[in-house]
Amino acid sequence: MANILRTPFQGASAWTREDMARDASWRYTLSEQEVGELREAVRAAQATGLALEKIDRQHFPLEKLAQRIAQLTQELASGRGFALWSGLPLDEWNVEERSMAYWGLGRYLGEPVVQNARGELFGHVTDTTGTDPQTNANSRFYHTNHAAPFHVDGADIVGLMCVRTAKAGGASLVVSSTSIYNRLLAEHPELVPLMYEPLWFDHRGERNAVTGQPYWQTSIAGWIDDKLSIMYLRNFIESAQRYEGAPQLTDDHRRLFDLIDGYAQSPELCLSMDFRPGDIQWLNNHVTLHSRTGFTDWEEPHKRRWLMRLWLNERQRERFTETYGFYGIAVDAEKSDASPAAAA
Repeated sequence: MANILRTPFQGASAWTREDMARDASWRYTLSEQEVGELREAVRAAQATGLALEKIDRQHFPLEKLAQRIAQLTQELASGRGFALWSGLPLDEWNVEERSMAYWGLGRYLGEPVVQNARGELFGHVTDTTGTDPQTNANSRFYHTNHAAPFHVDGADIVGLMCVRTAKAGGASLVVSSTSIYNRLLAEHPELVPLMYEPLWFDHRGERNAVTGQPYWQTSIAGWIDDKLSIMYLRNFIESAQRYEGAPQLTDDHRRLFDLIDGYAQSPELCLSMDFRPGDIQWLNNHVTLHSRTGFTDWEEPHKRRWLMRLWLNERQRERFTETYGFYGIAVDAEKSDASPAAAA
């Protein structure tokens, strides 16, 4: 029987939009000295001759920034659960240098994990398919221009670095999933136990790294060692109903999902970020949900919206319970031909 948190979660991750309006410390702009140190680290890493995926902290020396990153690590793990960094000099770097700078920062935060069956450790968020993931169960939102529902990604931490913005739209939205939990507990406590019951989540054309199945099994919520964790991807849960043996969704499940979606979009909880080139958004997937609005892209390929993405696992993984957890995506050897600069 899963441990269920039946009192409001009191941690710093349970914030509201008004809280973030009063306290803008979640925004950080890199200093000139820190940018200079990044430039030097990029040159040092490139001088090794190693492929980007082989670069570790020892190849990417940071002294001043390492202290700032340690603070960020703490903020993500036990603070508000997100941050927005600005000030990377993208205009002076080519795509390889941009990738190296971003990768090097990420290596101080955690261990990169694959983002799809191609084995990509360094992802790109661009509109390449024109499909609608709401109707195509094997499509992924990050390769379309459609509005994305609130969700988590398949790692402890997701980093998104803005390289180019869309012609219109594409706003980044973030919400505290622990605040959503508190609202449910206060207003619909009878539905909270459902969050601790395992459901199947669709891999949407991919397979689980441990079981090899086209789905993975997890509860939406986990509560262990004073840590509340939330894993919510409604369209992945609903499309997993196509598999024989999947636990059937009930009217109460759909009521729960409607409430989560409603709270996530509410003006009291939802935070919209002005995401500009050179910005990096860092998110703890266990305590935040994120989304984006739909967008209209530029006709010229060299101007189209482009984000670089990292999925990172914490080195100490302390949130998994008997029912709650995510174990990664299996790599398909026939598809593993991606490169970090693929979207350039």
